[in-house]
Amino acid sequence: MKTTFFILVLMLSTLSCNSDDDTQQNSDPTLDGSWSLVNVTGGLAGIDDDFETGLIIWDFNQDNLELTVTNNNTVNVIYDGFPTGTYDYEIFTETNGEMSVVINTVSYRVTTLASSQLVIDEGIVADGFLLTFIR
Repeated sequence: MKTTFFILVLMLSTLSCNSDDDTQQNSDPTLDGSWSLVNVTGGLAGIDDDFETGLIIWDFNQDNLELTVTNNNTVNVIYDGFPTGTYDYEIFTETNGEMSVVINTVSYRVTTLASSQLVIDEGIVADGFLLTFIR
């Protein structure tokens, strides 16, 4: 009886183990991937423009540090980001943990970076623009 019980416990413990249980997932948000520009605020005129999801896409490729912008906006607005094209970018992390990204010589402070939202600030207090993206 003890042998049968021991074999049963051993089988159950072996079958309940899964090799992917120990794999840790990196859940830190990253710029890498596609982001849809959904709002631009600020500027000297104090704009607040919303854009349909998917109309303006910024695709960050962290392997080659290139940003591919697909801007299909046809509405005349003051600012809707970069025109369609490919741009180099760099990421900088300050000693205080703040992150900034420089795209085509334009510096943006990353104010929010979550798995589904990105907010970058061109210097809204100095008449720059605040851009909000979603995935």
